[in-house]
Amino acid sequence: MLVKILLTPLLILLCLLAARRWGAFVGGVIAGLPLISGPVSFFLTLEQGPAFSATASFNTLLGVLACTATALIYPWLAATGLPWFVALPVALCGFFGGGWSVLHMSFTPLWAVLLSSLAPALVLVCLPRVVARVEHGHAMSAYVRVPVQMACGATLVFAVTEAAHWLGPGWSGVLMFFPVMVCSIVPFAHATLGAAAVVSIFRGIMAGWFGCIAFAVVVMTGVERLPLWLCYSLASSAALLAGAVISLLERRLQQWQAARQGR
Repeated sequence: MLVKILLTPLLILLCLLAARRWGAFVGGVIAGLPLISGPVSFFLTLEQGPAFSATASFNTLLGVLACTATALIYPWLAATGLPWFVALPVALCGFFGGGWSVLHMSFTPLWAVLLSSLAPALVLVCLPRVVARVEHGHAMSAYVRVPVQMACGATLVFAVTEAAHWLGPGWSGVLMFFPVMVCSIVPFAHATLGAAAVVSIFRGIMAGWFGCIAFAVVVMTGVERLPLWLCYSLASSAALLAGAVISLLERRLQQWQAARQGR
């Protein structure tokens, strides 16, 4: 319980520092990695066993499909000028509606992998184009904002993991992809920096999603066959590699598009 409560605020702080140092896109990439779903998966394996964890990891891939609704709804609502306290609840309704839908459909593991891999690519194509501008009048002091964000993240993870424990591998897997980092980071960026920052963060998060998918695939296929330490070491390495490769490709694409517009 202490690890669940203390780890998430530290991870959120890492994302915030990365965003401050390298920009919203890099912060989004780190936020999109399995910083939450990875530890939760490990806890579920210890508490419920490898078979439960393998099934939950399969359902995590379905959670990617559910979270696609959130990743599409929030940026578009922000781009239309709606505030965060409207955009966030509507986007979360999209997640739970999508989760209910995918759990009532029949997917093979292969289809789950293919569709979840296409989901972040679809979001990247469909994100709105927003001109960056500076927002005024909604700024919150970093001395207040950062602790609030860390506390929100810890509360969300604790609530989600405690609820998932009683819901079985279906909703447990979907809830492993609950957009904790989106809830903890995006509304503050939305309120202080505007819709352009929201879109930039989601572009980074989509790159990180590929890392989450790689992590879930390795756990799904290896947790019942490999030693626990080896399985999660391979899963973590796959997540970091996938996130790094996709983020570099996304950066190159953005530079190429900027060069074309400059001409």
